[in-house]
Amino acid sequence: MRITLCPGLCLPPGIPSAMAAPFPSVSSSLSEPRTSHGLGNQDSRDSQLRLVLVGKTGAGKSATGNSILGKKVFRSGIATKSITKICEKGSSTWRGRDIVVVDTPGIFDTEEPAADTQREIAHCILLTSPGPHALLLVVRLGPYTGEEQKAMKEMLRMFGSKARRYMILVFTGKDNLEGMDFHDHVKDAPDVFQDLVDEFRDRHCVLNNKAKGAELEAQRAELLDMVQRILGENGGGFYTSEMFRRAEVEIQKQILAIQNQSRAELEREKCQIRKEFEDNIRMLRDDYERKMRKAEMEHTLAERERSCVERQQNARAAVETQKAILDIILKTLDLAFLVLKHIFME
Repeated sequence: MRITLCPGLCLPPGIPSAMAAPFPSVSSSLSEPRTSHGLGNQDSRDSQLRLVLVGKTGAGKSATGNSILGKKVFRSGIATKSITKICEKGSSTWRGRDIVVVDTPGIFDTEEPAADTQREIAHCILLTSPGPHALLLVVRLGPYTGEEQKAMKEMLRMFGSKARRYMILVFTGKDNLEGMDFHDHVKDAPDVFQDLVDEFRDRHCVLNNKAKGAELEAQRAELLDMVQRILGENGGGFYTSEMFRRAEVEIQKQILAIQNQSRAELEREKCQIRKEFEDNIRMLRDDYERKMRKAEMEHTLAERERSCVERQQNARAAVETQKAILDIILKTLDLAFLVLKHIFME
C-alpha cells in the first residue's frame, strides 16, 4: 500500500534496512534503517571504535577519557566522590577512525539511589549500542589498601569470560612513580594486583593523564593500537549481550520513526512548494521568466531534500538525546535483571 500525498508524489510506508555489524541470532532481525533513498543510517558507525571506561570513583576515568580523545571533554579532578554523575560521551578522530568514549559514574558508588543507577545503566547501553569494541578497566596506582583490594576483586566479578576478551587494564598515576619502572612497582604491590597484571599480560598500559604534547600522543597511540589489536583478535567485532541486542531493537524503532517522519514532512513541503511555484509560473507570459522560476523551484526542492537527508543521517544522535528513549529501554529490559554486574556477564 502506498499513501498518495499529492499528484506524482508518494510516501513509501516502510524503510528497508541493513545492519552495520552482525549480531548473534536473536528473536528479531536487528538492522540499520535506511532512508527512502536507500541511504543507510550514516553516522560513521562502521568506522567507529566505541570504548567504555569503567572503574571505581577516583580511578581517573574521566581524565583517561580526555587523554584518549586528545582533548578535554570530560570534567575531571581528584575526588573521593564521583565527579561524573551520569554517563557521558565524547568523540574525536584518530588515524581516520572515529573514536567514541563513554565515561561512566563510579561503579561502586552506593550513595546513588537504585533507580538512578538503573537509569545510568540504560544510558550506558544507549550510548554504546549495539556494543563497545573495548572495555577499559581504569585502576589508579597505589596505595593498595585492603579496601582497594576488595574493590578490585568485586570489580572483576562483574565481567564474564566473553567480556574479558574485550578488556584492557588501564593504570593511571604514572607520574606518581617518579621514574620508577612500572614492573618494579608491581613487584612491591599485593598479590591481587600482581595477579591482575599477570592475567592481562599484554593488555595493560600505564598512563600519565597530566601528559601533554608528544608524551600524550605516544600514550594515546599505545592504547589505541592495543584496542585495534584486540579488535583484530575478536574478529573485528564488538562486545554485545542480550541487553544490548534488546536495547538496539528499540533504538532502531525510534530511528525509523524519525526518518519516516522526516520524509513525510519533506513530501508535504514539496507539495506546497510545487503548488506555489506552479501557480506563479502559470501567471507568467515570458518564457525566460518561466524558465528561471522553474530553476528556482528545483533549487528550493533540492535544498529541502538535502536537509531531509541530513536529518535522517543524524537520526541516531537525535534518539540518544531523547529523554523518552531511556524509559523505553528500561521498560524493555527486565528491571530486576538490570543490575550493573550483569551488563558484561554474558
